[in-house]
Order: sequence, then C-alpha cells, then structure tokens
Amino acid sequence: MTGYIIRRLIAVPFMLLGISFILFMLLYVRPGSAAFAVVGSVMTDPEAQARFEEKFGLNDPWYEQYGTWLWNLVSTGSFGDRLTPPQDSVTGKLIEALPNTIEIGLLTIVIAAIFGISVGVLSAIRRNSVLDYITRGVTIAGLSIPNFWIALLLVTLPAGWWGWSPFAFEWTSFTQDPFRNLYYAVWPAMVLALASAAGTARLVRTSMLEVFYSDYVRTARSKGLRERSVVWSHVFRNSLIPVITLIGLQTGAVLGGVVLAELIFGIPGLGRLTYDAVIAQDYPLVLGSIMIFSLVFILVTLAVDILYTVVDPRIRY
Repeated sequence: MTGYIIRRLIAVPFMLLGISFILFMLLYVRPGSAAFAVVGSVMTDPEAQARFEEKFGLNDPWYEQYGTWLWNLVSTGSFGDRLTPPQDSVTGKLIEALPNTIEIGLLTIVIAAIFGISVGVLSAIRRNSVLDYITRGVTIAGLSIPNFWIALLLVTLPAGWWGWSPFAFEWTSFTQDPFRNLYYAVWPAMVLALASAAGTARLVRTSMLEVFYSDYVRTARSKGLRERSVVWSHVFRNSLIPVITLIGLQTGAVLGGVVLAELIFGIPGLGRLTYDAVIAQDYPLVLGSIMIFSLVFILVTLAVDILYTVVDPRIRY
C-alpha cells in the first residue's frame, strides 16, 4: 500500500505538467488580446499595448512563454504576476481565496455524504414502502433541478418577502468570527450538496439492495444475528465501495459548481476569482486557479483509492 501511494504521488507532478501544457495552449490560441483587454479598454493606443506585451512577454513565442512560466513555478513556486491592476502576485491572490473555497467544498461534501447516505440507507431498509417512494421522488427532483436556479431563488425570494438574504454582503473569515463565517458558508454548501446528496442516496439504495440478497447476508441472518447487525456490519459496509467512488467523482462537480455558487452568494473564493480573471482576460490568474483545482481533484482521487482498502481489506494495490 505504501509503495502504491508513493507511486501515485510521484505521478502527480507529471499529471500536473500535462494539465498545465494543455491549459496553456488553450489560453495561447484564445481569441482576443489580453493587452487590449487591459490597456485598450482604457485607451486605444497601439504603443501602450506593445509596451504591455513587452513587459509581460506576451509577444514571445509560445514555448518561451510556457518555459518561463514553468521555470518560475518550479524554481520559486510562483504563478507569476497578474495582468490586471494592481498587477500583484497571482500566488498571493490564490492563497487569499483558497481557504474560502476549501471550506465551502468540505461543507458540501460533508452535507451531501450525511444526508445522501442517511436517506439511501433508510430507503433501502424501508424498500417499496411509502417512505421509499417519497425519498425516491425527492432524490429525482434533487437531480433534476439545477442548483444555480435554486441558488438564485434562495438569494432573491427571501430578500423580497422578508428583507433577508444569505448573500455575503460582509464576508468574515473563519478565524475572525467562526459562527458568522459558517452562517454565510453553509448556504452555498447546501445548494451544491443537493444534487450530490440525491445521487449518493440513489446509489446507496441500489448498492444496499444488491447486497441484501447476497448469500452471506442470508447466512448471517440464519445464524441468528440481529437485523441491525446484519444491516450495518454486512450490508452497509460492503456497499460502500461504489458510494466512495461517487463521492470522489462528485468533487469535480463541486469544484465546477463552486464558481457559480461563490458568484451568486458573493463569497470571495477561488471560484469567483477565476470567473473575474476570465472576464478580465487575466490568463496567469486563470491558469493558476485551474491548476489548484486540478491538484485538489488529483489528491481527492488518491484519498478515495486509499479509502477502498479501509472499507474492504481484501483490496490490495
């Protein structure tokens, strides 16, 4: 197991290298000009745009631009400087925004796992009952309704009805005021967790029903074990492998949804920072943000693989 983890960790830099090259080439062949977006939007001056491109090396060949960016990242850990004013460090902006995104992402995964697994287990135990039909209908609705639409309703309707909105007009970090911070962070987390929890619930129900009719479950019942022991020790644990896989894959959906969630709820996180960078054509910031998202997803998939062996010791790498 240790050797497998080491091999996976060694492969991480090479995966990030491939991702960075693909992203850089996509940004390089983009339509439009970053110099015009920054300089031309204020004053259409070809000489000013040329000086801007010269300053940031935008007029160099693509391989020189990529080589310079990669060397700075490997040697100093810096993603470069932003193209838009105040043209400060990209790394500093990422470090400032990343904790807020991690907080919302962790809250989303925890809420989705708790409610999804609970509803799925309850639906499987009470299969074909009224409760089962209700939970199945709710999960289908949760998968069908777009989360950005729910977020918009959550922000606008209470403001019109009661003069209250979960929009983070005054965002507070967790270290400054934990309770106020969680008050603003839990709303986008619940919106993002809705579809994830619904998908988890349906998969838990299906997996448990498959295990319920297994030979070893019938053997456990024939030995006189209590139904609670059969459900939790035999059925639930042996149905967790596909659930863990789904939760790991849902991390990608959460990372994608956090862009809209932070934008709608006004949270200064990595998703909102990426959106603003795309609009401003601040491509060093876009590249740095997506690289952070990619690293998080790679590490989550590694954690999922490790959890497999915890749930089922028969799995060996």
